[in-house]
Amino acid sequence: MILKMANNKYNLSKDYQFDITVTDNTYAGKLALPYVTAAVKSPDTIAKGYVRQIDGLNRKAVISNLGVSDPVVAAACAFSSGDDTSLTEQVLTLTDMKVNEEVCRGTVFPTWIGENMDRNGNLPGTFEDFLLASIAAKAGAHIENMIWKGSSPFGVGFQSDDGSLDETGADASAMKDFHEVDLDGAITTADILTDLAAVYDKAVASAVGIISKPGFGFYMNQKTYALYAQKLASETTFQALGAAGQFSGLTYMGFPIYVCPGMFNDTIVATYPENLVVGTNLATDWTEARVIPTYQYDGSDNVRVVMNFAMGVQTAVGTDGVYATSVWT
Repeated sequence: MILKMANNKYNLSKDYQFDITVTDNTYAGKLALPYVTAAVKSPDTIAKGYVRQIDGLNRKAVISNLGVSDPVVAAACAFSSGDDTSLTEQVLTLTDMKVNEEVCRGTVFPTWIGENMDRNGNLPGTFEDFLLASIAAKAGAHIENMIWKGSSPFGVGFQSDDGSLDETGADASAMKDFHEVDLDGAITTADILTDLAAVYDKAVASAVGIISKPGFGFYMNQKTYALYAQKLASETTFQALGAAGQFSGLTYMGFPIYVCPGMFNDTIVATYPENLVVGTNLATDWTEARVIPTYQYDGSDNVRVVMNFAMGVQTAVGTDGVYATSVWT
């Protein structure tokens, strides 16, 4: 079969003549948005709206929260302001990150043909677009883990800052000021309901008013969610069997459960989406997506893909949440 594209002929037989031209394209600022956004916003936690995302940041952002307690007083002619207003601030710091990948044209080209060719043999997308989109998808899966677990190159994540589930990492995480629930080891089907009850009770007792916040719910990964579903399926009450009949969209005490693949095993978090903030420099001149045809210079058959962007996470109200894990002492 002979394909014609850009006035060049490509023979896809065994001894193919791989002569596809890749241009040295650099997409910066707004032009980089379609490519870098695919990487940054594709993680489940972000794409499904389980967090609040703020774009267009440079280096840092100050998240301010105004607290007012008992503002109503008896009427009087004079203005009387009590000491019932407080302002708290959380600083969200971005970390510069990059994607550097090198692929062989001969390896990737057949995949591009298979995924993009329509029934008439037309190729609507460019080879450069395909490369950027494919690598952005892989980057998104990596970012899902980093926003929760932290570690290099991301820095501080929601649950840890070093990629490990330990007290050192948790104490330096974005959730370091959340109210703690010390779980008794790994979460199992036998104790998942007990663990969820402990998190709920802590939220009610310590994080005053948190359960009335819009979107308040429980965060966990797929493994913990599966344990919860299995427990419900094993229960014999009508309510439990009714809930277990549909394994997506389960709730606890009427509150949603947010399944985030990047979270650690054996952990449960209770808070609300507006309190978990992800900041990026999307839509600024500092984002970049670039395709470099290195085969034109070094005699190889390789193409390089480069992306540059910055991200960071922070909690809006440091104490508006519960973090349950067995690493607390």
